[in-house]
Order: sequence, then C-alpha cells, then structure tokens
Amino acid sequence: MQSITTKVRWIVAILSLNLITIIMVDIWLNMDQKFDAKVINIAGKQRMLSQRTVLELHRLLVDEEGAFEKLQLAREEFDRNFKQLSTATSEYRGFSNEEIEKTMMEVHAHWNRMAGLIDRYLQGDHNLYDLKTIYDNGDKTLVLMNQAVSQYEAYMMEKRLLAYRIQIFLALISLGVILYMARTTLQIQRNFNHFLEHSRTLSGEKNIEDKSGNELDIACSHIEYFLQNVEEALQSATDAVEKSEVATSGLYAATPEAKNLLDQSEDVMIQVSEELHQTSLRLKKLKSNLEKANALRNPF
Repeated sequence: MQSITTKVRWIVAILSLNLITIIMVDIWLNMDQKFDAKVINIAGKQRMLSQRTVLELHRLLVDEEGAFEKLQLAREEFDRNFKQLSTATSEYRGFSNEEIEKTMMEVHAHWNRMAGLIDRYLQGDHNLYDLKTIYDNGDKTLVLMNQAVSQYEAYMMEKRLLAYRIQIFLALISLGVILYMARTTLQIQRNFNHFLEHSRTLSGEKNIEDKSGNELDIACSHIEYFLQNVEEALQSATDAVEKSEVATSGLYAATPEAKNLLDQSEDVMIQVSEELHQTSLRLKKLKSNLEKANALRNPF
C-alpha cells in the first residue's frame, strides 16, 4: 500500500513531466512554423521565377532593353533557391519527404533541360522547336512547383497534426492525474476527519477547540491536552509510589512473614514504577515529535 507522500510525489512528477513536454512541443511548433513559412515562400518564388525566366526570354526576343540581365538574374535566383531546398546540408532539408524529393527531382530535370536550351538559344541557335520546348518545360516546371508547394503544405500539416495529438494525449494524462489527485485529496480529508474524531475521543474535551484553526491544529490541541493529563497521572503515580515506600519502611521490624510480603510488594512497586517511567518516556517522545511536526508545518 502506497503512502500519501509517495502518491503526492508521483502526482507532482507526472504533472511536471507532462507540463515540460507540452512546453517543449509548443516551442518546437513555433520554430517549425518559422521554417515552414520560409520553405513555402521559397517554393512559391520558384513558381514565379520559372515563368519569369520564360517571360524575360520572350522580351529578349523582341529586343526589350535589360531583358538579358533580368533573364540571368531570374535563372540565378532559381538555382540558389533550388539548392536551399535540395542540398543535403541545407537547413530546410528536414522539411521534406520522399514524395517531395521525387517532385523536386522532376523539377530539376525540366529546369536543366530548359536552361540548356536557353543557353543554346542565347549563343545564336534560334531554333523555333527549341523555343517551343523551352515554353513547354517552363509550364511543366510551374505545374511541378505547384505540386511541390502542395506537398510541402501537406507534409507540414502532418507534423502539426502529430504534435497536436501528442499534446491532446498529454492533456488527457494530466486530466487523469488531476482526477486522481482530487480523489487522493478527498482521502486525505477523510483521514484528517477520522484523526480529529479520534483525538477528541482521546482527550474527552471539546471546549479546547479553536474555531479559527484547521483540523490538524484542533487535533494537536486535543493530543496536547491528553498528554498533559497523562503527565499529571504519572506524577500522581510517582508520588503514590514514594508515599508507599515511606509507609512500608516502618513495617520491616514486624514478623518475618510481613517482611517477606513487604519485599514482594516492594518488587511489584518497583516494576510498576519502572513501567510507568518507560511509558512516561514514550509519551514525552510522542509529544516531542508532535511538537516538531507542528513546528515544521508552521515555520513562521
């Protein structure tokens, strides 16, 4: 049977562990959301840059000023973003799965094919078939990036759902522990009431109760009153033994039979006196422990 102290320790330990875990999950979710926003933002830029590249190539064909520089800038930014999403050393590497990786590999294949055709076109090989292939690969890259963004969002929602399930599970455990703690508290209250009733019965006095005190204060008052009565009884018994010894000392000069009876009576009185003395020591020790417990309960 577990003691109340053990139960309270387990309750505090489980609630503390649950609280720390919930806080850690919240911290992880907040940090995860920051990375999620960056990943979605970069993936969204990739959709725009794939079409921006095709647009700037079209402007270059009609000799629009600055189109070549804008085309190169769009291609360079797409390559940088792709490395952030796909490089093994990237901080975003943990925000992907096999499905996303497969889609990103397809994006990379279409983008490389389109980049090679653009480079050949810029070198002077104006092939209309290559131009059509560039446009087709640009559209395919856009479709794949849309698919990748959707996959990123679905993957991130799965992680959030897992975190929420963990939090709900821990919350249910905490609720169960709280209910168990309420049950334990009711048991403690009932034990206090029984202890108070026993202390009242032990002292046999009800006028000493202080209405402003709690159950433990009232019970201690009854026990202290009982100990005072015990000490008075012990003192009276000690006085009686001393008077008996004085009264019997004058009878030793009587007959031998009387002397033997007095010796036996004296042995009995000595034994009774010794037992009363031991009882007195135990009660004093009990009183001392109660006073220490009361002092620990009320340190100020």
